Amino acid sequence: MELNLKSLRREIDRIDNGILQMLQKRLEVARLVVRFKKEQHQDINVPSREQEILTSLKSRERSLLSADVIEEIYKILFTESKRLQAEAKPLIAFQGAHGAFSEVAARQWDSEITPVPCPEFADVFEGVVAGSYEYGIVPIENTVGGMMSQVNGYLLHSDLQIVGAVEMAVSHALLIVPGTDYRNLRRVYSHPVALAECQQFIQRMKLEPYAYYDTAGAAKMLAETWKDSTAVIASVLAAKYYNLEVLKEGIGDVANTRTRFVVLSRKPLEVEGEKCSITFVTENKAGALFRIMQLFAEKNINLTRIDSVPDEKGNYVFFLDFTASNRNDDVKKILETIEQHSLSYRFLGCYSEK
Repeated sequence: MELNLKSLRREIDRIDNGILQMLQKRLEVARLVVRFKKEQHQDINVPSREQEILTSLKSRERSLLSADVIEEIYKILFTESKRLQAEAKPLIAFQGAHGAFSEVAARQWDSEITPVPCPEFADVFEGVVAGSYEYGIVPIENTVGGMMSQVNGYLLHSDLQIVGAVEMAVSHALLIVPGTDYRNLRRVYSHPVALAECQQFIQRMKLEPYAYYDTAGAAKMLAETWKDSTAVIASVLAAKYYNLEVLKEGIGDVANTRTRFVVLSRKPLEVEGEKCSITFVTENKAGALFRIMQLFAEKNINLTRIDSVPDEKGNYVFFLDFTASNRNDDVKKILETIEQHSLSYRFLGCYSEK
């Protein structure tokens, strides 16, 4: 890289963005530490631990940072950690990096909740089961890609309850390094599904698509590498997180693409909801599924989703959503009948959808 005032300022911007991400991560980990302290009945505030951190940091080799500056920075961090710990806002886990569409959905479900990223969907489920997070949010179906088989597989083998849902329009945006000339763009990174949903736009821009594990992860990668010839497809929220420029919004080939997310918890919702989700396996007989559908039709209950996935035994497990409360007497009778005439059955939850 040629050293000049412009390049050095760009390097400072890139480094500052990385520092912000690490500060965010440190505070998230500090929030998780509280859970384990409470489980082990330990004091939340431990001055000796803070002093241990400061002593270690100030003893390390460095050429520019003075010990006083390090102490001042970290005392501010300790104070902020204590403030967040005192607030004790609920944590909601999502798969991907900050700026993922799952985080956008989490904020739509509850703007006061604290989203925490997880590498894999399995980490979301395991974290909620273990009590590390109060909630998890995962996508289960998309108007273009259909059913999310991996997520529904985890849902099938979990005891977690659905306590909320969000159906959200997914608007893809093309993100670039600030100040990039779009004529210099050569390649674009994103999740394979996002690349497929924006195929026509990518072709018009004459960009070479490269698959990445996550849309927001691609944005994070671009913010770290700062390549002028590279763009990513991600959310506008990701642009705000990683200091990227939104070159164009709404670049999907299909207008109004929507994804449905469900919110998971260890405990069922205490207040009454208006939508229910169940899974069941019917007997291998002609008309078995039809008879279950007929139960809802006779009571004029609207079915909003029916999907199926094969299980280990070769049977098909059906996922069914319907608009009604499980406290309704007719619904109670229907669910009792389904349970009696199914090889397996599980009530996933009754909740509200936004």
